[in-house]
Amino acid sequence: MGRPTKRNGMARLEAFSDAVLAIVLTLLVLDLLPNGAQSPEQLLGNWPTYVAYLAAFLTIGIIWLNHNEELSRVAKTTPIVLVLNLGLLLGASLVPWPTALISAALREGDHDDQFAAMVVFAVVAAVISVPWVALDLYLARHPELLNTPDGVSWMRRHALYSAGTLVVAVVSVVVAIFSPLAALVLYLVVAAAFLLARLFERESRELTEDD
Repeated sequence: MGRPTKRNGMARLEAFSDAVLAIVLTLLVLDLLPNGAQSPEQLLGNWPTYVAYLAAFLTIGIIWLNHNEELSRVAKTTPIVLVLNLGLLLGASLVPWPTALISAALREGDHDDQFAAMVVFAVVAAVISVPWVALDLYLARHPELLNTPDGVSWMRRHALYSAGTLVVAVVSVVVAIFSPLAALVLYLVVAAAFLLARLFERESRELTEDD
């Protein structure tokens, strides 16, 4: 019998990451559950919860889409890849926390409470972005780990996108000084823009491959 070959680790990495993100999305829904029966007026009055949920859902959705796109270009893992991936999952797993803070602050808190909640959201965004930038740059410097011709250029480009998220986080804190709700809407707009960009990029990639 020959020696068993080592698995490249990608299947476990993808399965674990998808499971973590799925759990995070499930936890977000818990904040929408009402405490007892509610009238239509009360349901409408909970609009801050719905806005916070949508912003958080889109944030996790973008993370999943980008993560899926990135791993489709990776052939095998290394301990550094695994650790950096855990780092971005750490940030993703924290998203329900500021979401609940923002929801409660917009419903019942004053401006200071709302500003503090948005700062926490920005910090969590940074916790996601920093290890992701590091992961992108690491993979760009190790093309032997990639399986697509455009892998290196894609990683470098995505590193810029990830770094841009840090800029958005800083801008959101500045905006929150004047209007925490406007800062939350900023995340919605940016998430929607990233979503459209990813859809167009994927469609363009598929058309190129077909040609």
